[in-house]
Amino acid sequence: MAESTRRERVRKPARDFPLWVHPSGRWCRKIRQRFYYFGKVAADPEGHKALEEWLRVKDDLLAGRTPRPAGGHGITVGDLCNHFLTHKTALVESGELAQRTFERYFGACQRIVQVFGRDRLVEGLRPDDFQMLRAVLAKQFGPVALGNEVQMTRSVFRHAVEAELIDKAVRFGPGFRKPSAKTLRLHRVARGPRMFTPEAVHAILRVAGPNMRAMILLGLNGGLGNTDVGELPVGALDLQSGWLDYPRPKTGIMRRIPLWPETLEALQAVLKNRRAPKNPESAALLFIGPRGGSYVGNHRGYRVGEEFRRVVAKAGVEGRQTFYDLRRTFQTVAEDSRDLVAVQSIMGHAPATGDMSAIYRQRISDDRLRAVVEHVRKWLFSGAQG
Repeated sequence: MAESTRRERVRKPARDFPLWVHPSGRWCRKIRQRFYYFGKVAADPEGHKALEEWLRVKDDLLAGRTPRPAGGHGITVGDLCNHFLTHKTALVESGELAQRTFERYFGACQRIVQVFGRDRLVEGLRPDDFQMLRAVLAKQFGPVALGNEVQMTRSVFRHAVEAELIDKAVRFGPGFRKPSAKTLRLHRVARGPRMFTPEAVHAILRVAGPNMRAMILLGLNGGLGNTDVGELPVGALDLQSGWLDYPRPKTGIMRRIPLWPETLEALQAVLKNRRAPKNPESAALLFIGPRGGSYVGNHRGYRVGEEFRRVVAKAGVEGRQTFYDLRRTFQTVAEDSRDLVAVQSIMGHAPATGDMSAIYRQRISDDRLRAVVEHVRKWLFSGAQG
């Protein structure tokens, strides 16, 4: 009875005081059907310390998150992303990670911070949080890109465990998965075939300038993509013998590509009209724009894609076609040569894990490579010339 009377005598310091006295004699607040306690009333009768702690954690509690422990213990989302990117930067510097891949990880980290907040405690993240992140990403990206974003995000939080930044793995939950194979198939069907006809290519070539004409022919001659041509060094070309020896920036896989006479002619025109680059770092690059800038840009391949889009519109070619569709066109047509291994070599595809044939294969003969590109050349130039 005396203890009950004592509890009844305790009054809130102010009418709007956010906490109340629990029968156990502790300052308390009920949130989402759960009781949270903020110290004993006997040790803090005016509730000053309890109020201070409540103000520290209330945003997290009201949002259904686990608050960061007092004293700043635990790693935040911002700290994790910085730690992860520092690790990836070291791999770039050692040549083990492509700059383009690093930039994709950097973008993924930016989006993680934007959604969760820089100061959010990693160990407080729950499956609902990742489901919310996926919903945000799904509004920005198509199914293929969404799958890549999910995978990169998982890599960031796996790093937290592997680097011993947190004690136990974050649980992503069932709502944070890549789009299903069926979804990807339906998406591809809805978009339709992503390749050019010979007639469309010739129409584009007729209105393309020297740089873009050579880029287009490289895309169809050897499956080079936006980043490939934007970062192509002059030293990779041997115009006298007619070969391009150039590792694919994305995978580091070495490619040896025999060049068509039409491609060689276009490349010679590029070298003849090439402007001096404004930036000394671009001196080794083949393609320099009319104002002295390179085609690399902050987003690898973006400038190539934008110029190509303008040329396609000028040529009157309808449909949503991108520069990368030239690479898709090469792959599709080249496979009809029935030498898939040679096609993959020219494309710079990394072999599948466990592909022992690729491991043991030391080279592919030049004759096989020539046969593949000649097959595509006949497809392109057997009709009307550009």
